[in-house]
Amino acid sequence: MATTLESVPDEIIRHILQYISPEESFANVQYVSKTFNRIANEPLLWKYYCLSSFRYWNDEHRLSEKLQLRASQTAWRTLWRRRRARNAKISALLDAVVATKVGRLQKIGDICRYGYDAKDFLVAQSRTDDSADDVLARRYYANTALASIHRGVAVHEWSHYQRAPFLTAPGLDRALAAFDMFFIRGDDDDIDDTCALLDGLAAEFLEQQGKKFETLSARDKALALLKWVRGRNLVGMDDPEENYRNLRNCLIGYALRDERHPSLPIVSAVIYTCLAERIGLRAACAAFPSHVHAMIMAPAGQDLDGKEVSMPANEADKMFLDPYGSSEEIQFDDLRSRLVELDWINGRDAFLVAAPVPIMVYRVGRNLAATFGSFYNTRQDQLAALNGRPATKLTVESAAYAARWTNLLMTPVSNLQWDNTLDQFLNQLAQQFPEDLWLVEEHILPLYHVFTQSVQPRIRFTWENVPEMLGIIRNMDNRQPTVSRRYTQAIHQNVWYRVGQVFRHKRYGYIGIINGWGERGTQSLPMPHNMSFEEAMDEMADSGTDSDTVRQRLRKKTFYTCLKHDHDRHVVAQDRIEIIRDPKLIPEALMEVAGKFFKKFDRKTCTFVSNIKEYFPED
Repeated sequence: MATTLESVPDEIIRHILQYISPEESFANVQYVSKTFNRIANEPLLWKYYCLSSFRYWNDEHRLSEKLQLRASQTAWRTLWRRRRARNAKISALLDAVVATKVGRLQKIGDICRYGYDAKDFLVAQSRTDDSADDVLARRYYANTALASIHRGVAVHEWSHYQRAPFLTAPGLDRALAAFDMFFIRGDDDDIDDTCALLDGLAAEFLEQQGKKFETLSARDKALALLKWVRGRNLVGMDDPEENYRNLRNCLIGYALRDERHPSLPIVSAVIYTCLAERIGLRAACAAFPSHVHAMIMAPAGQDLDGKEVSMPANEADKMFLDPYGSSEEIQFDDLRSRLVELDWINGRDAFLVAAPVPIMVYRVGRNLAATFGSFYNTRQDQLAALNGRPATKLTVESAAYAARWTNLLMTPVSNLQWDNTLDQFLNQLAQQFPEDLWLVEEHILPLYHVFTQSVQPRIRFTWENVPEMLGIIRNMDNRQPTVSRRYTQAIHQNVWYRVGQVFRHKRYGYIGIINGWGERGTQSLPMPHNMSFEEAMDEMADSGTDSDTVRQRLRKKTFYTCLKHDHDRHVVAQDRIEIIRDPKLIPEALMEVAGKFFKKFDRKTCTFVSNIKEYFPED
């Protein structure tokens, strides 16, 4: 007896369709027969396609709410088509970002405005196969857009507190996990993952405690949790004298995931507080000077020991804990005495009540700024190492950048000091994070307008004028490149090397990739560029004859710009260059940033293929 497609059970067809791509199902399978058409358009199948095709979803889709509904209550097929269409637009934008410098920041901003809807595609692009002609550029700009999206998630989380600056415990976990978003890469865990990790730890604690835990008083529950988190080494740190200023200690996500769980007192207090909330306690942080504590408040109608009361006394209805450094309750009088020792006479009680979330975020931002300062003062690279990855300049700069964002978002715009760090923020935006232009337009520009309308008018120079600085960055983004050609015999004779060649500095030993040149002197080099003080002094001392002025000496030399692991356009003199031909000598950190100027690496010639032909068409 012959078997037809119409006789195949629906369950088998549904199972088969799960192994067919949604594109194939949409384009062809539904036209095979009426049965296939019916099954290929079932909401449950398209729900499966959506969840298997896309891991990340922007908040606008309210995915968690849709997952609580029956499949037939959501237009899953339409939703899949919308996501696929967005991926096509994002793909076209990324192609344009890689292809031309003109409008690059605008296009990156257009990608970033899709939020997490762009993340699946960008993560895939960040893993582009080595065989691709533009592998380095594609990976670099995909990661650049991803990082900006991640920072956008953090900024969006913090922006709520400009409107509601006095919120206390609710949202504390998300507000502090937002700091991690300035440092994660690719598909590293994000805010939701950190909150889920806290959920899991709280569930593990309750499971280990058993049913008897519910019969305990709030005080005993709090002390049991304190003993557990310290026993699990979830708080505190090893060797604080040596490790206190490690960047990872400021980040709750990294602290929770690191096997040693190192954290600053403020982060330890937040970890404890967030777990306490999850097990049913009334918990908050107390922003004690220099050392944040956790605070547990008695439930309504009871004191901390479980006795029924009509009106708890102010000092008896809360207890203080130091998860970072102690397994015992901290006595209220001890804290007051410490405030006296600190000469804090007025307003002492403000440090012994629940701290608003913005205060906690601001305090973590201050710690990040201190870590940034420690790194630059001591040059200890290990301070900025995260997840076993070596420290990079971008990682260190991100600490200062996150701190400056919190200054602007956690300080009420009605405060006359709101713009104290605005010049530093805009300087860093322009020089290191111009891809965040879209983010500043969305969040800082409106605050700036409100602030300037509420204070006495004055002349604001570029570095403290948000609209003017954004306009400059936009103009630079849209400007046509200045073309440098090897059109004269003199240039061919004087400019020995080409864009993409790798060299070692003869005196200082660093490895760089040539990404620009000028015929004579530094005036014609691509801008902006920089030269270290030591190298500048070398050139002024070694160039020309004694009768020459410094400027005349420098004009007689040929200079290049180069990409180093910590600078985009570092100036180097031609006679300091020693070309290298061994790919093994190129640092991994340099390979990671090479995509900003180059398409791929040719191992046979030990050169990089230029992606700046708009500037140097003959190199």
